Amino acid sequence: MQNKKLWFEDWFDSPYYHLLYGNRDQNEAGTFIHNLLRFLQPSSQDTFLDLACGKGRHALEIAKNGYHTTGIDLSENSIAEAKSIDNEYLHFHVGDMRHVHFPNQFNFILNLFTSFGYFDTQSGQTETLLAINKQLKKDGVLVIDYLNVVLTEKQIVANPDKHIVIDGVTFSTRKRVSDQFITKEIIVEDMGVNHVFYEHVWRLHFNDFKNLLEKTGFTIQTIYGDYELNSFNPDTSDRLIIVAHQ
Repeated sequence: MQNKKLWFEDWFDSPYYHLLYGNRDQNEAGTFIHNLLRFLQPSSQDTFLDLACGKGRHALEIAKNGYHTTGIDLSENSIAEAKSIDNEYLHFHVGDMRHVHFPNQFNFILNLFTSFGYFDTQSGQTETLLAINKQLKKDGVLVIDYLNVVLTEKQIVANPDKHIVIDGVTFSTRKRVSDQFITKEIIVEDMGVNHVFYEHVWRLHFNDFKNLLEKTGFTIQTIYGDYELNSFNPDTSDRLIIVAHQ
C-alpha cells in the first residue's frame, strides 16, 4: 500500500501552488539577498546552500553576486524549472531538507520564505537543523526566514478567509490557529472541479527557535523583522529572520 503524501509533497508539486504564488517578485528577492549579503560579508570563496529553494529565485540572486550556490528542494517540478537557470555558479538538486546531502560543504545555508516547521513532530524540525549543521563548514552560518507568529495570528483573527481568481481558477483559503500549528486550507475550483490542499506549519515564536537552535549546535547572532533588515518587533514585524552560527 502506497503511503499518503505529506501536505507539502502534494501542494508544492501542484501547478496550482505556482499559480497562486506566481506574483512572488524577483526584485523583492534581489533586495533581500542584497541586504543579507551586505550584512553577512561573505568572502569571494564562500559557498551557499538555498535549502527548500523552490524555483531558485533567491539562489539565482546569490549566484549573480559571484558566489557558488546550490539549491535543494523536495519538489521535482520546481527543480526541473530551476535547472533552466543552471550555470557555473548555480546548481540545483531534488532533496529532503531532513537529510544530509553535502557534508561540510557550505559556509552559509539559507532557509527562506517560511520553509521550516513543516513536520508534524518536533523531531522533524530537530532532524532538519542537525542535517543543516552537518552540511556547514566550521563556523558556518544559518539564516532562517520565518513568518512572525504574533502578527500572523492577529491577521488571521481579522481576516481568516480570502477568495481570489487567477486565470479563471478560484482559490478560497481559510486560515486557522491551534495550540501547535498555523494551518491554511486551500480550496481550488478549476473547470467545475474542486481540489483541496493545505499549508501546515508550527507556531514557532522566537524563543521556540532559540531552544531548537541551541539543542542542535547553533547560537543566534541577530534577528530582523523584514527584508530590509529592520529590527524585529513581535507586534508589527512582517517576518522573523534569524541569523545563527555554529
